Amino acid sequence: MEGPLVLAAAVDGGAVVEQVFMSQGAAASEELQSRLAGACEVWSVDQRTLESLAQTKTPQSIVGVVRFVHEPVERLPSRLPSSGAVLVVTLPDIADPGNAGTLIRSADAFGARAVCFGPTAVEPYNDKVVRASMGALFRVPIFQYAKWQQLVSAVREARLFVIAAEASGQDVRLFEPPERAALLIGQERSGLEDIPRADIDASVAIPQRSGVDSLNAAVAGSILMYEFARARGTNTT
Repeated sequence: MEGPLVLAAAVDGGAVVEQVFMSQGAAASEELQSRLAGACEVWSVDQRTLESLAQTKTPQSIVGVVRFVHEPVERLPSRLPSSGAVLVVTLPDIADPGNAGTLIRSADAFGARAVCFGPTAVEPYNDKVVRASMGALFRVPIFQYAKWQQLVSAVREARLFVIAAEASGQDVRLFEPPERAALLIGQERSGLEDIPRADIDASVAIPQRSGVDSLNAAVAGSILMYEFARARGTNTT
């Protein structure tokens, strides 16, 4: 991963940063350099070497190697508070890394306790997801599940209501979200068609003008997260 903001978030979030490579004369702050030096090996390299390590055409001046720990969804209940408001964002099949990263960033902004990725969703630690999340990936716990039933078992154990984002759902402005909820956000085109209806407790929609194409998953999901936070009076100021 690359960039001072993302690497600083990784260190703050307790991620294992194994090595950092900085271009000679990099403008990273002394504070960041000091924090990184205390956490891992830091190497000064020429621009050509840095470009060979980075995954972008015009890399930033600092690149890091970070070890990620994959958390199975079975651990979700133990990571959530047993009482009080809880929102968990679930992405069964989000394939676009930019959308996934933006949704993680919004989850962080609006107080979600976790983000869960399904078996056909993009890899949450994909470099593009990490960049789009702007470091939020290190502040919001990320879980993965291989089968839908694993997620259902985890959210039921955590006493969460399953709320689906669907065009046919209730106007979110009129919906009173439960105190503890798992919000399902699917692909724009296919939606949540593979999710068993019996496992969905309610569905919500964002009203918009007729004849207009649907909002993309990142925009719609972010609006819904905001509405849930606003309705409960949490994390909006």
